[in-house]
Amino acid sequence: MVDYLRLFWRDKVMLEHFVCQEENFTELDTIYGYHTGEIKYPYRTRFNEMEVKITSKYAYVFNSIHKSYNNIHLGVTHNYNDFSYSAICEMIEHINQKLTDITNANLTQFEFGFNLSTPIPAEEIITNNVLMHKAKAPNHNRLFNGRGKLKQFDHHNYVVKIYDKAKQYNLSQNLLRFEIRFQKAVEFQQFGIFKLDHLKDKYKLRLLFLHLMKRFDELIIVDHIDETQIATSDLNRLMIYNNPYYWETTINRYSGTTKMRHLRDYNILLGKYDLLKTKRYLRQLLWDKYLQLINF
Repeated sequence: MVDYLRLFWRDKVMLEHFVCQEENFTELDTIYGYHTGEIKYPYRTRFNEMEVKITSKYAYVFNSIHKSYNNIHLGVTHNYNDFSYSAICEMIEHINQKLTDITNANLTQFEFGFNLSTPIPAEEIITNNVLMHKAKAPNHNRLFNGRGKLKQFDHHNYVVKIYDKAKQYNLSQNLLRFEIRFQKAVEFQQFGIFKLDHLKDKYKLRLLFLHLMKRFDELIIVDHIDETQIATSDLNRLMIYNNPYYWETTINRYSGTTKMRHLRDYNILLGKYDLLKTKRYLRQLLWDKYLQLINF
């Protein structure tokens, strides 16, 4: 569920003093002026793959708490296995114990998503079926870090990502990752989430999941079209509607009412020819995975 996160201290005094004590962190990297002997910011250290950065004004702690958990328990730094509610709570307590002044740290970013086992390679689903989000083409459509397919949709306060987790880590199984990255705190503060400890609240996690499902429902995921089974006039409209260029340029010349009318027509066609089986299947996988992890 929860993966990468970032904590922010506007008042860094207590945390900086704590981090600079050798009994708390045996290693601390700084910038050293060779000729002047001056020690300069930023100060950097880490614990179990969590990064600590202190600048002249602020302090940050960030990284994947999923990878950090695996580092502690398995001695590895991947995040392709399941990360349950109890593991999230354990990691939050671990961070609370490793740091100080945690109540003054604000949660400013985090990722929320799920790894889904699929019957076919995730790359095939992403390439052939995932077309758009909110009727817009992906901002990034590439091989994820050179391994596996990724489609990413950038919005003002958040990013939607769907990618091949199996190829990212060279796994034999099929594994698809769907996640939201909250880029600005306003996007999750609407759910009463301001501090790290708020991520232990199951009610708030449920609100996050429902929000994730809202973003998933906004994805346009279309099955393979058998052209021989579709009336010519309907097929022509489907080919137009499946093209992001149509929604981003052509339809934008018209009113919002016209765009909504075309979107309704698009959805009617997708339902008429039962082209949403893949989307329904993935949606059910998300629900099943959430219920599995929140109750463990």
